[in-house]
Amino acid sequence: MKNFPTDLLRTFVAVVDLDNCTRAGERVGRTQSAVSLQLKRLQELAGAPLFVREAGGALTETGQILANYARRMLALNDELVMRLARKSLQGRLQIGLPSDYADQMLGKLLAHPNARDAGVGFDVTCELSVALLDGLAEGRYDVVVAMTPDAPAENAFIAARERLVWVGRPEAVAGPDEILRIVASPEGCLYRGAMLEALQRDGRPFEIVYTNPSFAGLDAAIASGFGVTAVAGSIVPARLARLPEPSGLPALGDAVVGVYLGKGEQRAAALSLAALLAELTGLGGATARLAS
Repeated sequence: MKNFPTDLLRTFVAVVDLDNCTRAGERVGRTQSAVSLQLKRLQELAGAPLFVREAGGALTETGQILANYARRMLALNDELVMRLARKSLQGRLQIGLPSDYADQMLGKLLAHPNARDAGVGFDVTCELSVALLDGLAEGRYDVVVAMTPDAPAENAFIAARERLVWVGRPEAVAGPDEILRIVASPEGCLYRGAMLEALQRDGRPFEIVYTNPSFAGLDAAIASGFGVTAVAGSIVPARLARLPEPSGLPALGDAVVGVYLGKGEQRAAALSLAALLAELTGLGGATARLAS
């Protein structure tokens, strides 16, 4: 009985999806000539042409049948691989998150079936992004979510631009000639730097009246009207008010939020977790991806 190797089927599906042997080769990690040889071998196994024209274009009836079964076979194969990988995984993953992302994501992460079935435990540390990226480089983390000013740092799994916004109670916004009360994380925080740069550029008087490394601590100050702060637009908590652009505060610009992978022994588990974090942060469907 004939067997259809999954590597041939995967290449075939890539060619069908991309309609280009070179791009398909990039997806499956093979040269264009290797792709052509795989298609030729697959056609020999099928016993009939797969494409109306050679190595691309519209599918023949045989090609359509094969593509349908190939997708189902590959889905089952990949499901089996992931299931066995989860079953065999042991140990703990070291996760690094900024406190604002932890505040918004941890509940969703820990409740997600993929996290529960991962076969590993999680140790979560909340620090400033710059410290998290340093820790990743030093091998202290398996997966990190971090923000950078202009471009992704090294080892980005996926990253995209994020608009920074002002949050706080409207009555906490001082007039243009009054001192604006700022609530911020300690020095080194990207939000803090963005606020100070924008205010100095605008010539706006300000004073940092409260600092706290915990976003929960910042949240309490903001909710009480003690001052205003900045946060990524996609993770503004529902209980905090995003200040409208006509509020008189200067624009903060963008930052880059990314999910980063370490190089530890639990690479397969870390990769699965990175994909889940990308989904929870909204990066998995981002149209402006900077890394993948």
